Amino acid sequence: MQERGPVRRWLPLRLAVVAVVVGVAVLVALLVRSSGEVVLHTYRGLPAGVDADPTGAEPGWLLAPESGRIAVYAAGSSSCPWLPQDVVAEGDRVTITLGTGTGECTADLTWTTSVVAVPDGVDLARLDVDLVLDG
Repeated sequence: MQERGPVRRWLPLRLAVVAVVVGVAVLVALLVRSSGEVVLHTYRGLPAGVDADPTGAEPGWLLAPESGRIAVYAAGSSSCPWLPQDVVAEGDRVTITLGTGTGECTADLTWTTSVVAVPDGVDLARLDVDLVLDG
């Protein structure tokens, strides 16, 4: 019977290659997941330069072209504000879906602004934004 010595020599090398590939895949998955945050920053009030009454007002947005970020503002409960849940780009049209938190919400009405990044590949000069309220 023939000895299987040569097989044992390449097996550790293949296992090491597989381990490296799996490690790289996990690292890439973690980086993609952590960079997929929808909201970069949230604060109470309106973005600078916007003046509006929250009563019956529709949500709005303002582009900061130098940073490639969109300030999305909406009036709602301070304890359950409208926050971006999803940002999707199709060409130069960006759809931002806003949702509220769960639980008990206070009956007050205040503006909340959330800053989101413009998705890669969108031409800021041709940007069109749709805001969708989900909830």
